[in-house]
Amino acid sequence: MQGENWTLNARRALTTALVLSIAILGIELTGGLVFRSTALVADALHVVTDILAISFSLFALAISSRPPSQSSTYGYHRVEVMASLVNGISLIGVVIIIMYAAYQRLLTLASINVTGTVAFAALALIINLISSQVLRRAQLQLREGDKDLNLSSAKTHILGDTLASLAVIIGALAFFFTGLRYIDPIVAILIGLLVLRSAIQITMQGGAIMLERSPIKNMPELQKRLVGVNGVSDVHDFHAWRICSHITVASMHACLTNSGKEKPQEVRRELESKLSESGVQHVTIQLEEVCCVPSHGHESARR
Repeated sequence: MQGENWTLNARRALTTALVLSIAILGIELTGGLVFRSTALVADALHVVTDILAISFSLFALAISSRPPSQSSTYGYHRVEVMASLVNGISLIGVVIIIMYAAYQRLLTLASINVTGTVAFAALALIINLISSQVLRRAQLQLREGDKDLNLSSAKTHILGDTLASLAVIIGALAFFFTGLRYIDPIVAILIGLLVLRSAIQITMQGGAIMLERSPIKNMPELQKRLVGVNGVSDVHDFHAWRICSHITVASMHACLTNSGKEKPQEVRRELESKLSESGVQHVTIQLEEVCCVPSHGHESARR
């Protein structure tokens, strides 16, 4: 579902996740400060970036759903990618804050209230699971193989919070049974590393689209299939990239055989069909009765 219904469902899912994240922030920040748990405070700081990320994603979704204009012929879908990059980079700042707070806690090794910490972390865990399920249902409405970066980004944030809440519970119980006070800041550090991993993943996904890397895993194999179309003798200047997470485009030159020259439209439809099977939504095909010599260096670069 790529139209208005998909946009509406995505907005509803992100809005629900936003409201739930604000609730988690209040719960964990209050619990962390009252029960002196650095791990809970660290997770609360992570939730702050969730709120900013989801808010940014909602804004990006609203902008990217605007129709194309004469100057923006593909519309505003790249806003989605830019938002995911901002989300990923912002998480790095959170990692620094979490690590510093954990370091300060290691210097003091203060005690924590186990019962309160576990109770508040468990409540946050339940809410995170609900939020994750809402986003998962919205993501499943996309065609298989597609992923909306804003939903994926939000889902990654929520998953990180879910695991972090679970880690806080385990850490608090470990402190209760062992009495080791450094467990709480160690859990906070582990949460920081989890956040760092999320930041790298989100940034790399958005960066791949901005750098126009091909989303098709095996370009040479697809090119062989295209050359195998009846009426085609050669395919060159073949490129594939993404406008956003769910719009893949491609361009190519196809040389026609004598039989292909007699039925160019049939050849074009067959090429478009094979590209569509590989997830390409928009393609520009230049059919050549006289095969041109590639002059852009793409063929040699591919080899």
